[in-house]
Amino acid sequence: MIPNAILISKPQFDIPTILSLSNEMLGRSPARIADSANLTGLPHLLACLASFRDKDAKPTIRGGKDAFDLLHFGFIIVADEPEMIQILEILGGMPFAVTETRLRGVQTAIVVDTLHRWREAVLRGCRQDQSETIRYCFDKIFIQFQNIGLADVFGTKKSLPDRTFFIEGPK
Repeated sequence: MIPNAILISKPQFDIPTILSLSNEMLGRSPARIADSANLTGLPHLLACLASFRDKDAKPTIRGGKDAFDLLHFGFIIVADEPEMIQILEILGGMPFAVTETRLRGVQTAIVVDTLHRWREAVLRGCRQDQSETIRYCFDKIFIQFQNIGLADVFGTKKSLPDRTFFIEGPK
């Protein structure tokens, strides 16, 4: 079985309240920089969180690395038992709940952790030296982060002949 991973939870912040209170307490809006860069969705949130702490933060999601620990994401992962063991090892201690499925030898896990920890795990799982099935699972996780505007957090995707890819982390 080819492993699969599906995004099941992402952060939800009360942005209007954060901006209102920030204006009151800081005398400025952390959204100013994110708005000037026309960022939306989670990239906008990351830029706002970076600007909350540093009024001169750059309008980029890479500039908000300290904010990566404030954002939590959850995935449900399905894989054969041997692959699940490897996947959980690559996840490096992230909290998870794992169980058997109705299919013999197939397990499913719910894994939730910070963007920082997901970034580290995806970079480990999308390496060229990983097996194709493991890389495929982490490629799926990366693609889901890409779909919500966070690909730049991880680095540059490089295609491989087996239709998977590896990621060169940002410098």
